[in-house]
Amino acid sequence: MEEKTKKLIRALIIFLIIFALAFLVEVYPMLFTNIHSGNFVVWHNSTVMEIAGTLKGKKLIIDPYGFYYIVKFKNVDSKLKSGSYSVNGINSVFDIIDTLEKGVPSEQITVTIPEGFTVKEIAKRLYENGIIASEKSFIKNASPMEGYLFPDTYFFTRGESQSKIIETMRKRFIEVLPKDFNEKVKEKGLTEKQAVVLASIVEKEAKFDSDKPIVASVFLNRLKVNMPLQSDATINYILPQKKSWLSTSDLSIDSPYNTYRYAGLPPGAISNPGLKSLLAVIKAPKTDYYYFLSKPNGETVFEKTLEEHNKDIAKYYGG
Repeated sequence: MEEKTKKLIRALIIFLIIFALAFLVEVYPMLFTNIHSGNFVVWHNSTVMEIAGTLKGKKLIIDPYGFYYIVKFKNVDSKLKSGSYSVNGINSVFDIIDTLEKGVPSEQITVTIPEGFTVKEIAKRLYENGIIASEKSFIKNASPMEGYLFPDTYFFTRGESQSKIIETMRKRFIEVLPKDFNEKVKEKGLTEKQAVVLASIVEKEAKFDSDKPIVASVFLNRLKVNMPLQSDATINYILPQKKSWLSTSDLSIDSPYNTYRYAGLPPGAISNPGLKSLLAVIKAPKTDYYYFLSKPNGETVFEKTLEEHNKDIAKYYGG
């Protein structure tokens, strides 16, 4: 009986030690990582597990699941605020949670960049929100990154440096892009740049996400046979003002972005595509379609021949 008691006491001691270590890992991870400060971003509409993953990546916590359950236990999962955080003097997970509940300082500006915005439209949005002082300067600096400034909700401060804004959006593009993107675009016979350019066109041409892969397949089919893409969106990109209907003179503009006159892809992206448009390129199905038309309600009609396409134009637009 005495031996059984000793075994029970030993087991209890071991259990308590393990429990104490687990408690310290979950609540006081800084004791093990010796990291009490850091910078991180909580993106708009992030889940608790996504936030936990970000914190683990910055070594502010050790166990994402532990963080998740502590947040759930405190019943504050809906109170954690998005923003760009810079934390110091963190001594426990509760300090982090309290910081996330309070949110970022009021001088931080939240700005949303919609999918398909061009550099010019991004510059205007940033200027209107008081983040940059000059649209013209931003356009000059950011234009080489057209296509790679990922559309998302960002957190900037008034007077944020343009280089930091551009780098933040570029890094977000890299974060979101699938790891096997380059491998997949090679299967489509494209380089990464060509895929981004194509995605930027798909973003402008297709209103609904479900249509995007098939729209991409139409352009891929045309590229294979050296058939002009004939994308209105590429011409609108170089016009001073966007037009719903292009004139004969518009279609005759001598520009590498005029995909009516020149076969192949334009030299650069015409917008900054969202993830769905980027994925549409690598997930484009094999089709026999060479034509498509956007109906008045935004839905896309696909056809194999010019004759069928012309019938669609007559049907939906009386042409």
